[in-house]
This record gives sequence, C-alpha cells and structure tokens, in this order.
Amino acid sequence: MTDKVAMKDGIPIEKGVVLTRDYLDANQELFTKYLNLWIRSPDLLLDEIQDPEDAKHWHLQPYQRIALRASMRYRYHFFTATRGASKSFTTYLGAFLKCMLLPNSTIIIASDVKGTVIKTAEAKFNEFFRHWPMLKNELKTRQDDGKQGTKSSNNYYELYFKNGSQLSVESKDNSRGLRGTNLVIEEAALVDEISYNEVLVPQLNVARREVDGSFNEEEPVSSQTFITTARERTVFIYGKLIECAINEILHPDAYYVWGISYEVPLRYGVINKQMLLDQRDSSTVNEESFARENLSIWTGNNRDAWIDSKRLTKRRTLLKCERKAQENPSNPNTFYLIGVNNFCPAA
Repeated sequence: MTDKVAMKDGIPIEKGVVLTRDYLDANQELFTKYLNLWIRSPDLLLDEIQDPEDAKHWHLQPYQRIALRASMRYRYHFFTATRGASKSFTTYLGAFLKCMLLPNSTIIIASDVKGTVIKTAEAKFNEFFRHWPMLKNELKTRQDDGKQGTKSSNNYYELYFKNGSQLSVESKDNSRGLRGTNLVIEEAALVDEISYNEVLVPQLNVARREVDGSFNEEEPVSSQTFITTARERTVFIYGKLIECAINEILHPDAYYVWGISYEVPLRYGVINKQMLLDQRDSSTVNEESFARENLSIWTGNNRDAWIDSKRLTKRRTLLKCERKAQENPSNPNTFYLIGVNNFCPAA
C-alpha cells in the first residue's frame, strides 16, 4: 500500500512540510540559493511547477527560455523575431515572473496597438494559468485586501500581486504619467521618437525597493525590453537597435541584442510551414516584406544612406529574359555580369 501524495494545484508537496518561521530560518540558505537561481533563470522555476501531464504535451522552447533569461539579467534587451514566434506570450510571461520574483516591482508593458493589446494580454495571462496554475496564487484576492488581483478596461489591463508588485499593460497613448521600475515595449518598431523619449522613458524614474526598504545594487535598474518584428530601417527604433548593438560590445553585462528568423520557430513547430510557403510563393508579398516578416531582416535605407534602396529595387526589374548567352558579332568581347541576392526562401 502506497502513501497518498499531498497535492496543491496539481503539484506534489512533501509530506509533513509546514512553513513556519523556524522552518524558514533553518532553510534560509537553501531558499536563497533557489531564489537566486530562479531570478536569473525563471524558466527553471516554471519547469518545477508545471503539471507533469501538461509538460508531456507542451513545454517552453529553447529560444523562449533565452528571452526569459535575457529579460531578467540585462538592463537593455532587444529581441527581433519573426511573425508567429510567440513574442507576446514570452513578453507577458517574462514581465509576470519578474513581478513575482522581485517584490514591489512596477512593470509597464506599452504597445502602439490600441484595444488589441488589452485583449492579447488577457488571453496570454489565462494561458499562463492553464499551464502553471500556481502562478495565479501570486495575485491578490478579495480575502487579502478586499480587491481583485486584476483590473481592466478598453485601454489597460492590470495585475496586482500579493508581494506588492504591479503589472500594467497599456497602449502607449494612454500610459503618460505612469511610473514604473521596468519598461517593456511590444512591437517596438511602431513607437516613434516623441512617444519613446517624452512619454515612455520618463516613466522609469522609480527604483524598486526590497521588502525591507533597501536597494539591490546588483539588480538591473530601470530595465528596458524591446520586442518587435523587423521593419524598415527608416523607423526611429532602428536607431535604438543600432545603439544597443554598439553598447553590447562596450557593456556586455548590461545589453543583450539578438534576433531569430522563421527557421527557429519552424524547427520547434510553433509556426505553420504551409502558411510560410504560401507567403513565399504569393505574388502579393514582395521580397522585402518577406524578409522583414519572416527573416527578421531590417530593410530599406537608414537615415544616412547615400542610395535609396526602393528606387534601386525598381530599376532592377528584368526587362528581357535570356536563358543562354547571346552572341554579339559586333563585339566578341561581350560578357555577362550576374548578381544574386543573398535571400533564403523557406525550405
């Protein structure tokens, strides 16, 4: 006869474990070790609390783990990803975990898309709670202070945590005046210079305090995370990408810049291969559009470019198709110069 395993939200609990002050004091070193590990690698915490049955059918992919760790470890994190790579899912999950693991955090997720961002946020948080039910226990309840753990309208969606943290998902046009310890910009390429410099960045004037009121000197202060699909190089945020890339060389402990093409989420079954092939073969999708949406390549000119790439592309149209070399009796020294784009179509 086997002992019945105690469960809480589908997670086994050791028999006889009671969280008293004496128990916590006796195991402080062990708890500190795990908390430090989970703060730097929050995906490992998710592995611990996920229902084993659910894990058989769904689990975090390697690139999602990288995104979660980068958001926790660096002051500036810039992630360019293809369409359908679960950018929103990873963005909201990273912000939720930071609020949970770092008490008194105030994280603002800003997006240029009105209305849509609110609906997306609510759907993503419900998805988290389905995979990791214990996460929902981190939110306030009416039993705590008479208030619910969530608050929403057509313009915002807010979560309130038991440890004093707050997570706000706002349209960038409605976020003026907010104050936060961390900023996440979703679809950052859509944010213009004035919105970034005069609305979003000034919100980061509050430093997070520990429960005892002190500051953590090792914590990335006023961190900024940029999540986006590639766009034209003429947009404002492309300049921020270049700035972060340069600073990553100068200050590798504070900056992390990376990107993925369609090949990564396709490899892990996150996006549909047939849809990708349809986009590649469609006559309404040009090469630059496919490069931005699926290869994470920023296209076009930057502001200092000498040559207008759009004008150049128009003049590259093949006027006459020659399938074999044509002899030119008047000039026997005639030769062909062939140029090939470094373009990788979907496999």
